[in-house]
Amino acid sequence: MSVLLFEPVLGASGDMTLGALFDLGADPAAVTDALHAAGLDGFTIAFSRRVGPHQVGYGRCEVSLEADKPDSGHGHAHGHHHHRRGLSDLLRFIDGGHFPSRAAARAAAVFKRLAEAEAAVHGISVEAVHFHEVGAVDAIVDVVGSCLALEQLGVEQIWCAPLPVGTGTIRCAHGILPNPAPATVRLLAGFPVVRLPVEAELTTPTGAAILTTLSAGDWTGRPWRFLKSGSGHGFAELAAGPNLLRAHLAEPLTTPTAPAAGMDSVAVLESDLDDESPEVIGALTAKLLAAGALDVGLLPVQMKKGRPGVRLSILARPEDGARLAALVLAESATIGVRSHPAQRWTLEREAVEVETPWGAVRGKRIRRPDGSTETTPEFEACRELAERAEIPLRRVLAAARRWE
Repeated sequence: MSVLLFEPVLGASGDMTLGALFDLGADPAAVTDALHAAGLDGFTIAFSRRVGPHQVGYGRCEVSLEADKPDSGHGHAHGHHHHRRGLSDLLRFIDGGHFPSRAAARAAAVFKRLAEAEAAVHGISVEAVHFHEVGAVDAIVDVVGSCLALEQLGVEQIWCAPLPVGTGTIRCAHGILPNPAPATVRLLAGFPVVRLPVEAELTTPTGAAILTTLSAGDWTGRPWRFLKSGSGHGFAELAAGPNLLRAHLAEPLTTPTAPAAGMDSVAVLESDLDDESPEVIGALTAKLLAAGALDVGLLPVQMKKGRPGVRLSILARPEDGARLAALVLAESATIGVRSHPAQRWTLEREAVEVETPWGAVRGKRIRRPDGSTETTPEFEACRELAERAEIPLRRVLAAARRWE
């Protein structure tokens, strides 16, 4: 499994993410061609490797736009296209771009989180959000380009160290704002951050959206083996150190207490329901599983004023989180869904057919940490076979389960 670890040294932005991925070996020309083929014009990507004032080697990525003009002080070399794009426009572009499915899902999830953050800051609906800097061509290049670069590198899991934020104020399209910007604060909610005594915007909304949306969590404090590293430099020259975002291709090292398993990244979605019927909750559970949820659980909770309620807990692939949250919001009375990234250890398993005296049933073979294998049958397959053979279900279940 290919794992990428982001290390924001003194910064995290869209162009720095692209620069780090290109420095790792992703092809800028291939990213440019894919975006042009999807119908996005009016830009060029320039990537170069340099040595900075701190004698640190890095990759620098600059997106140049038609009618480009100097940036307003965010530490980017991007200009601002003033086309107003809604989230639906961006999702249509991604859906119609014929990008690899995982890259498209990742890019869509990033822009959905950006829209949700902007909507929360301005007190409007997600549908009413019209992107300014975030929806401009340069940010589309940053977000979609980064997801395409990740796909070129074959990255399956992404982790990110705590993101740095500065102090003071910043100037942007909405005027003078506290640092970090309100949208960035929303995007960083639930993620570890480090506040540094630097009067500059170290983590931008685009950078925060990419890294928090795609990250499975903080990789520091866990054992890893670095395989290859790249660096992306921003356009701010900071006295405190290099304006760098590093990225490391790595592999996890198992510890003596860890199971012989693979590490997986998931999104955990939760919502507390206190005014929903059991029938609706049951139907919603079935819809979530059919829509790709890895697991759905229900727990009793006590709500406000002592009311009994149910906590709906959903385990999902990170790229499916936004879509499944939208399903919960559409199909239940809840007005909010919490989300946080998590990691899980999963045992090696494979789909098999298990022979019984009455026929074969579907099942899975699981390899346990001690090297043994356990075969477990699918319940529905056993139930159907038991009905056809007119024998007790428990006999089929017992015959299909085995250890080797």
